[in-house]
Amino acid sequence: MRVYIPIIISILSAHLCSQNLPRNLTVEEQSRLHEIGTSRTITDPPDSIVYTPAEFDSVAGIIFAWEAYSTLLTELIKEVAEEDTAWVVVDNTSEENSVSNTLSNAEVNMDRVVFQVIPTNSVWIRDYGPWWIIEPENSRAIIDLVYNRPRPLDDAYPESAAEYYGINYYGLGLIEAGGNMLLDGQGSVIVSNVIFDGSQGFDPNLTQDQLEQYFLDYFGVHKVIVTPHLINDGTGHIDMFVKLINDTTVIVGEYENQSAGFSGNYDICNQVANQLANETNGAGRPFNIVRMPMPPYNNGITYTYINSLIVNNKVLVPIYGFSTEFANDDSVLALYETIMPGVEAVGFDCNQIIPANGAIHCIAMKVPALPETIACGNLMGDVNLDGRINIYDILKLVDLAAGVIEPELCIMESGDLNNDGIFNYFDVWELTQLVMGF
Repeated sequence: MRVYIPIIISILSAHLCSQNLPRNLTVEEQSRLHEIGTSRTITDPPDSIVYTPAEFDSVAGIIFAWEAYSTLLTELIKEVAEEDTAWVVVDNTSEENSVSNTLSNAEVNMDRVVFQVIPTNSVWIRDYGPWWIIEPENSRAIIDLVYNRPRPLDDAYPESAAEYYGINYYGLGLIEAGGNMLLDGQGSVIVSNVIFDGSQGFDPNLTQDQLEQYFLDYFGVHKVIVTPHLINDGTGHIDMFVKLINDTTVIVGEYENQSAGFSGNYDICNQVANQLANETNGAGRPFNIVRMPMPPYNNGITYTYINSLIVNNKVLVPIYGFSTEFANDDSVLALYETIMPGVEAVGFDCNQIIPANGAIHCIAMKVPALPETIACGNLMGDVNLDGRINIYDILKLVDLAAGVIEPELCIMESGDLNNDGIFNYFDVWELTQLVMGF
């Protein structure tokens, strides 16, 4: 028992100060980088083709960790729970009762709030929370990255969540933060080069080839795009200034002039915008770049409108009360609605949280919706009849060709790509080429 006392003390100490943990490394944590990833479950990758949901894909709900910023969390949970499930992670049953009262008093729809009693260290669940894949049987599974912070309860959360949901768990040895990953649902991911920075808790020995192999093996992602990161924003994460809103449209931040951003960030934003404008998504289609204002850097704070959260027909946007001609809360909300037709942009005051180097995207982790079959259509390749052609269709066609499932009414019209009257692996090959854009 004596051997475990230092570990227990370390965990308790980290947890007791959880309310004050910023998104970046604290001075104390910088001396404990050697603890990162020391108690991890590493597994083999999935043994079948999987789909990793995109940043903008439909969700069943959102997970929040109740560790700080209760006012903002209450507002976000209330918004999400209007139509979708809000999972709220609490440390114990006493906290569950307290939070339940807080949310009820705020007139949150408690029918859509689900509590998880799983202790955590910090509110930044985007960075340490579970990443999701869809396996061939159309079920969710969890991918668990090594959190680049010495916060053991946070790092353990995804495995506990997999047990909570009763789903498959895959742990890998890649040190990464969820806020530094943007997936397009077509086989590519955008990350910033902070992932190679040992001073930020990442693996300084990681190579580009190793990074690409991790994403391919565990996420089924075949293209990794690495960009420069912002300077002095606390984390260097991509989600502070870049956002995917569909599989070909990318928002990139823009400062009004050189002096508006921290030294060099004006140029970095422009450089990344140019880089991505010359890139293609995982299916080989060019990206369309939309520039969005970045408020001026001020008092050591990197403000951002881009750290937003897409929740089905809404986008939840951080706002700060800015009303300058360039950086204007109202015009940014209008811009979101212009470039995301049919989506309502809802602003939330993030002045309290942004000094800790994060905003809305940083404190929320999605639970993806499973693909749903809708009425029959005749779009060639749309095997699951959801109006889109993507890897979900490949997964279903594989099952059809293998005889695992029986074809539904009208499926032959969309799934028999070579028109030979049967489902076989020639159809799978044809559909794969179609999805890849070949």
